Amino acid sequence: MKRKHNTEQRTYMLAKAHLETLEGMQSGMEREYLAAQGITNEDGETPQAIYCIDDGETFDRINQEFSELPEAKALWQEILEAEELLKQAEEQLIIYGLSIAPAKEREILAKAAETNYTTRIKIIDLVMRLDVATVR
Repeated sequence: MKRKHNTEQRTYMLAKAHLETLEGMQSGMEREYLAAQGITNEDGETPQAIYCIDDGETFDRINQEFSELPEAKALWQEILEAEELLKQAEEQLIIYGLSIAPAKEREILAKAAETNYTTRIKIIDLVMRLDVATVR
């Protein structure tokens, strides 16, 4: 039996996948840039990311150079936009989850979700596991 998802769940899944794809692209760009620049750490290994560079001066220089690349700037802007879309999707998912909770629990969870990150994550997790075909 195929599981059904509602609009909020699909939007969240797409926003999260989009952000993860962009972050993967950024990681790949960093690895390629580090390899092209011949950057290695003291152990002779090429760092997997800019933040993994051991030498402070090299880190500062490479970080500055990489962040000034037009393609890196454009990708960073896309990542920031994708993060904002994910936040909006999370908020809508939480609102949906709270809307189907019993009144007493809804009040308690709504207050907690405003200030407690762990509560927000747990609500999101529960709503994502929910098969909406079982909800009236």
